[in-house]
Amino acid sequence: MPRMYCDCCSKGTEHKVIMKRCEQEHESVIHAFVSFVSTVFQGAHYVKMERQYFCRGCNNQNEHTTTPYSDAKAA
Repeated sequence: MPRMYCDCCSKGTEHKVIMKRCEQEHESVIHAFVSFVSTVFQGAHYVKMERQYFCRGCNNQNEHTTTPYSDAKAA
């Protein structure tokens, strides 16, 4: 578990990492369908995910350290 500074606890604590799906906003149904078809034909069967860090002491989410990942597998 990564050790990071928690604003709520005011000290460095261990944080748990949880993967969350990135929200995808499509302008229209056609755009969503074209995006889906291109993803299937390119062989990228994975969902874009981002890491979220939560303090083990107070369970407060650390907002400023989320990083998007596109190579994470969805269960």
